[in-house]
Parts: sequence; C-alpha cells; structure tokens
Amino acid sequence: MINQKGKSMVIKVENLSKRFGDFVAVNNITSGVGKGEIFGFLGANGAGKTTAMRMLCGLSQPT
Repeated sequence: MINQKGKSMVIKVENLSKRFGDFVAVNNITSGVGKGEIFGFLGANGAGKTTAMRMLCGLSQPT
C-alpha cells in the first residue's frame, strides 16, 4: 500500500467503529501511517483513543 506522499503504508484503517450497546465509542475512523512516520492519538477523556488502540492491537473486535 502506498499513501499520497508515495510512502509505503504500514498501518491502514478504514471505517473502524466500536459500539457498546447503544453507546458509540469509536465512530468510523479512517487513517493511515506511512513507513517512518510518527503517529499519535490526541483527544479529550472518553474520546475513544484507548478503544481504538485496543482494536488495532487485536485485543477488542470492531463492531
């Protein structure tokens, strides 16, 4: 996979979502990280950062 800057993609996420019953913890995240890039999650408490990372690491299943 190649990103818009011509770098090889090492992580690619499209429409990542997680629901807990009626509560939407993560809603349609689309992002990517190219080879050699540094990436971080920024957001308020309860924004879904940890939930997204748990899904990316395979510790939780997307819904």
